[in-house]
Amino acid sequence: MRLRSVLLLSKMFWLFIVRRVLGRGLLRSRTAQLSALLLVLLAFAGFCLMSFVIIRQYLGGTGLLEPILQVANASVGFWVLIVYTLIRVLFLKADELLRLSFSLPVTNKERTLAFTLFESSIVLCLTVFIFGAFSLSTVLLEGPRYIPKVLAAIWFPAVTFYLVLSLGYFLLERLLLSVGLARLRGLLVPMVLALGLALAFPYSTELSNRIVESHFNGQVLAAPPLVFALIQGEHGIWLAAALFVAVSAVLLLLIVGAAPRSYVAVRRFFKVLPASLAATKFGAYLLVLVRSFETAVAVAFMFVYTVFAVLQNIVLPPFVLVLITFQGIYAYSNSEPLRRLATYPGTALRNYLCLVGSQAVLFLALAVPTVAAAQIQGIEFTTSLMIVGFCLGNILISTLIGIAFPPEKGNPFTVLMGVVLTVIVVMIVALGLNIFNLSMVMNLLIFVVLNAVVVIYSILGMKRLEMINRHEMAA
Repeated sequence: MRLRSVLLLSKMFWLFIVRRVLGRGLLRSRTAQLSALLLVLLAFAGFCLMSFVIIRQYLGGTGLLEPILQVANASVGFWVLIVYTLIRVLFLKADELLRLSFSLPVTNKERTLAFTLFESSIVLCLTVFIFGAFSLSTVLLEGPRYIPKVLAAIWFPAVTFYLVLSLGYFLLERLLLSVGLARLRGLLVPMVLALGLALAFPYSTELSNRIVESHFNGQVLAAPPLVFALIQGEHGIWLAAALFVAVSAVLLLLIVGAAPRSYVAVRRFFKVLPASLAATKFGAYLLVLVRSFETAVAVAFMFVYTVFAVLQNIVLPPFVLVLITFQGIYAYSNSEPLRRLATYPGTALRNYLCLVGSQAVLFLALAVPTVAAAQIQGIEFTTSLMIVGFCLGNILISTLIGIAFPPEKGNPFTVLMGVVLTVIVVMIVALGLNIFNLSMVMNLLIFVVLNAVVVIYSILGMKRLEMINRHEMAA
């Protein structure tokens, strides 16, 4: 294996993503790129400042910062798993990045290690936004003597846990390849990751509680996520760093050894409903929606979390239904081939009704068993009904975002813009209604009016895009 090829291929992955992200839309402009970079830096600086003020105000001089650092150590694995799940699912959807390297003279081991380095750098960047402000604020408040503690409690476990996740993923790929299910990993991998998140959350919560209890009892708690911090506290940072380097080297060797020797493309859709539904326009839209990769991932997450909540007796309202509404961001772009066919002509209004109606049918089909499970757990039906209404409104908003900012094929990061915009719009509306503390009838009226505005803008947007497409085809 040639290290130079690994580094060069990893650099090429980064160059591919950067050019795909920065070469589209507003970000194509140099001014927009600098403005976006400045905005990100200012946001991170503001986050660091806010974190420093809060830590100094509530923890400064109390002696509680060290156990808080241990609690953060207990949650590192869970947050890394969240980031890894996000990145892994995105790259399952846009696997053209890996296909790009198959025309190059590199071995599969070199390709695997290069992609691992590339993926780890993305996970590290996102982890910096999660723990960077807390780490920096802790060092500024307590001085340089806390740098080894922060490294051993947060950053060593973060990198190690990512490597463990990568090893587990490649072992899972080998298993799926050996049993002939590699093409279905677009469905199976999200289910495994969802199960991992469901198991990691109660474990990290329980470990955090045990750390707090041990601190007040004057005891030292030993647990696998705390191993680097324990070694650093007893033997110093150099031994902890040596152990970190050794463990990382072993995990990298295992990752390279576990990588499959062949690559199997992900199946893009799953046949659930009969193809005869395509005889009608609405049925064709429903087939496109149900067979899409995004729907499969959302349903996998919903199924795992619902079953886990029932088995573990976790009594929560069915907020998991929100997951299925985010696939509306892909609904317009995935159904674009239907609107280009002469078999399915129609106005923008009719196309929009098919687009939203198919999502509503799918959502209600999934909402019935989910709400029923919530009823079994004792959740009030009115609470579940309010969540269902909220999710139906969220489908309209996510569809509008998907029309205004359609995801691009092969670019796994464009959908993040749609998700962020959807969350921002929904949070602003929810926060505004909560601040004014209006009556239920008034809130319902405002909700209906806002959704009507969303529908109007969606139809106008579809009409404009379809007109542009017709002009392009004529040209």
